[in-house]
Amino acid sequence: MTTPAATAATGATAESSPDGAFPNPAYAWYVVFVIFLGYMFAFIDRIIVGILTPAIQADLGITDTQSGLLQGLAFALFYTVFGIPLGWLTDRWNRKWLMTIGMTVWSGMTAFCGLANGFGLLFFARLGVGMGEGSLNPCATSLISDYFPPRTRPRAFGIYVMGTALGTGLTYLIGGLLLKWLAERGGLDIPGFGHLKTWQAVFVLIGVPGLIPALLFAFTVREPVRREVATKGARASVSDIRAFMRSNRGTLFCHHAGIALVLMTVYGFVNWMPTFFLRVHAWQPQQFAITYGTYGMVAGIFSAFSSGWLATWLKDRGYIDGTFLALIIGCAGCVIGGTIAPLMPTPEAALWVYILTGVFANYPSVAGLSAIAEVVPNEMRGIITSIYIMLTGLLSSGIGPFAVGFVTDAVFGDKAAVGSSMVVVSLITGVPGVLLLIIGRKSFRDSLARATWITKSA
Repeated sequence: MTTPAATAATGATAESSPDGAFPNPAYAWYVVFVIFLGYMFAFIDRIIVGILTPAIQADLGITDTQSGLLQGLAFALFYTVFGIPLGWLTDRWNRKWLMTIGMTVWSGMTAFCGLANGFGLLFFARLGVGMGEGSLNPCATSLISDYFPPRTRPRAFGIYVMGTALGTGLTYLIGGLLLKWLAERGGLDIPGFGHLKTWQAVFVLIGVPGLIPALLFAFTVREPVRREVATKGARASVSDIRAFMRSNRGTLFCHHAGIALVLMTVYGFVNWMPTFFLRVHAWQPQQFAITYGTYGMVAGIFSAFSSGWLATWLKDRGYIDGTFLALIIGCAGCVIGGTIAPLMPTPEAALWVYILTGVFANYPSVAGLSAIAEVVPNEMRGIITSIYIMLTGLLSSGIGPFAVGFVTDAVFGDKAAVGSSMVVVSLITGVPGVLLLIIGRKSFRDSLARATWITKSA
């Protein structure tokens, strides 16, 4: 008889079925919705600091380089450092509880950012946000792969990544409205916390609601059976993982490094857009946030849906590497838009280019995670995803925003040149990233041919 303790340790649950069938589709889509909700709050917590940068700089007197550290490296450092052990745990422990703990940590640390009164404490709080979010993608990739058969996975990943679209849109829309409302009030008095300045109150009001998906995950989500296992015993050894990575090194390198370089472009302009519009076009952060949030959210939702649809459409028409091809198309769109937008002569033109770029912004995440699920067996998806997240985290969310701030301070020496810095970062990171993906397409097809493991219950 299987005990509760053994169930938690192995990840097996009553969700098993004798024939190894996938879970009920309606329930599977509900689970994706809860994961999507968590990802939405995670992305809000991740990028809200970009809107608050002007207010934080004015209050704490920090530089653009320090702001880039808060936006990027402070988050990405623990996001990537903790991602490897959390990915290892994903392949071996109960993913439901690992995700629940992660959601609780990143939401709590976002609220804690609102108590910071200096750069050091704010940097520490952002480290905590990254530590919690380190559990997200390894768990989500593994869970979605066990809830959905291969054909419908790209659409499921599209719903999941739609959390970034809504998260980005709501960050700007709700963040802008909160900034406006709190500025009119002169901050906010919260029982137990005292008086909080405008930017501090935003962190608290954004962080606390993130506990809602954590509670839903804890009380309504079941741990699914692990399927598509290639290793006897359903536990990959270090030598198994090394052998897999060695035989698929071309695919993994081009996939991981290519997406990471492209996302440096995306995170660079996403985090610095409010400051760019303030310095170059004299738009206040709340004005830009409300305008971009409304239209950008629609573009991002379309991006999340269309990316999964395009991958499936291409495969139905004979492109066995349709997922990877969709990835290349989306990444090229991100780089082109991210390079052109800061060069536009008017704020309206720049805004619309950024909105159109948002049509492609979720392709790297949706197609990137779907590609991992296609070529990596179940017992290695957590660790391979965490390695992917480590690279994308350090380069994209870690160095991308920092690079823009550093180029502005050290190369141009002019705060009004932030747009030029965004263009420079896009060119030196995005273009090589797209080229790597194009080169890696053949390797991906070869990896697909080797993915012959049998779908089964573990």
